[in-house]
Amino acid sequence: MTAATILRAARLDQGLAQTELARRAGTAQADVSLIERGHRVPTVDTLDRILRSAGHRLIAVPVRGATGVDTAATIADELAEGRADKAFRTFLSYSDSLADSDPAGRVILSAAAPATTGDDAWDAALAAVTEYWLDAAHAPKAEWLRDGSRTLAAPRPLDYARHAVSPDPADVPPQFLSRNILVDETTLASV
Repeated sequence: MTAATILRAARLDQGLAQTELARRAGTAQADVSLIERGHRVPTVDTLDRILRSAGHRLIAVPVRGATGVDTAATIADELAEGRADKAFRTFLSYSDSLADSDPAGRVILSAAAPATTGDDAWDAALAAVTEYWLDAAHAPKAEWLRDGSRTLAAPRPLDYARHAVSPDPADVPPQFLSRNILVDETTLASV
């Protein structure tokens, strides 16, 4: 995870504009912008100070696998390149990371609210798969999972391949059904 991804996720999680975060951190808005765009790599102390101004902390924890924040950013890039098939593999990799983690690891990987992927269905799918694995571990859920914007208005399958078949709703986990995103539960089994 880069400083850019961490800072942007923290700022958006708190609903702050760059100017407000910069004011709170005692730095220039241009500095926040440069960090978020990846044009400046801050020191650990600087990043921690700015994150604290957004109500977050920089910590190191022993986990393996991609976070929800990283996954959403990668999926957004892959979708922008027209590579829904790659986005789907990234989605499955995140699911596998959650599945392979203990309950604490699952909470850590999903603690920060991911930015939008630019596609409501993928945003709903990320929230659903996170909730699916947290529920399986009886683990607590982050506030971002309660955000209704990560739910589709009507049921639809995740569009990742030209010939993808819509699953039978009886085969879709409740965490996905509640968000109106149709993904067959067998898809979540690691291969």
